[in-house]
Amino acid sequence: MFTEREKQIIELIAKGFTSVAISEILIISIDTVRTHRKNIIRKAKADGLQFDSLLRLAIQKMNKNTH
Repeated sequence: MFTEREKQIIELIAKGFTSVAISEILIISIDTVRTHRKNIIRKAKADGLQFDSLLRLAIQKMNKNTH
């Protein structure tokens, strides 16, 4: 459902990074980050997820990967 780049951005959002920080980490423009965020929200809504639910899933996945 999400592209690899969108998954990277979801994980960074879940870690608390701002769009500006994400653009610096991934070496992409802030406009590109904003576009990815919009696409993530659009795709999540299409699957019946609210953005907060999406973030909870990302955090759960991160927690599983660190244990």
